[in-house]
Amino acid sequence: MSTKRFEKRKVWTSVGSALLVTTATVGTGVTQADDHAFVAPASSLVVSYAALGEGEGEGEGEGATQADLSTDNAAYLARLGLMRGHLWVGIKLYREGHLEMAKTHMKHPKDELYAGLEPVFKARGVNGFANELTILADAVNSEKGDEAVEEAYSKLLEAITRSEGMSEMSAKEALVSISQMIRTAADEYAIGVKKGEVVNVHEYQDAYGFTEIAIERLERLSDAQKQEAAGDIALTKSLLLELRTLWPTVNPKGDVEGDASHLYGAAARIELAAMN
Repeated sequence: MSTKRFEKRKVWTSVGSALLVTTATVGTGVTQADDHAFVAPASSLVVSYAALGEGEGEGEGEGATQADLSTDNAAYLARLGLMRGHLWVGIKLYREGHLEMAKTHMKHPKDELYAGLEPVFKARGVNGFANELTILADAVNSEKGDEAVEEAYSKLLEAITRSEGMSEMSAKEALVSISQMIRTAADEYAIGVKKGEVVNVHEYQDAYGFTEIAIERLERLSDAQKQEAAGDIALTKSLLLELRTLWPTVNPKGDVEGDASHLYGAAARIELAAMN
C-alpha cells in the first residue's frame, strides 16, 4: 500500500468517530466553538467520500464503496468537479509563471480521473472531453504559448459544461456534489499541510482548486435551482468563502495557518443541509 493511500485511510480513521469543528475561526489559529459547532456522524463522512471511488490508483476518490456514476448525479458532478479543480489550479499556476507545477496538474486529470469515464459518458448520452483535455495538456506541456493555452482551456471548459448537464440536476444533487468535493479537498489538505507546514504542495494546491470550483458551481446554478434551495445555498456559500483563508497563495513560502478540520466540518454541514 502506498504512503499516500495509507495516510488517506488514516485520516478517515481519525475523523470516523466524531468531528467537532467551528467555522468562525478558519485561518486564525484559534479553536473556539460557536453556535454552529456540531458533531458529524462517521457513516456520513466515510460513505460520501468513498462514493467517488473508481478503480485502482492513488487518485482522489479511493474507497471500498463505489458509486455508479452513470446514475448517481451527485457523484458524477463531484467527479467532474475534481477534474475542473485540477485544471483550475493548473491554469492559475500557469498564469502566475509556475510552468513546471502547472504541467503536473494538466497531466493529472486524464491520468487519474478521466479513466473509466467513457462508459459513463456513453450511458448518459454525452460526448465527454478527452480530445479537449489532450489539447490543453499538450499546449501546456509543449509550451505552445499563452494564446494556445487559453484557447484550449476555454474550449475544454465548454466541453465539460456540456457533459455535466447541470441544468438537468436538482439543487440537492449539486449541493451533495459540493460536499463530496470539499471532503476530498479536506483529505488532500490533510496530506499537504501538517501543523501549519506545507509538506506536499501538490495536494495543498489540489485542495485549493477543488474548493474554488465548488464556489464556482454555486454561481453556475440556474435561477430555478437557486430558488429550490435558497437557504441551503446561502449557507453553503458562506461556508465555502470562509475556507479561502486556508490558501494565502497558490505556491506558499513558509507556514500557513490552516487545518483540514475546517474543510471536513464544512463538507459535513453542507451535506447535512442538503439532505434535510
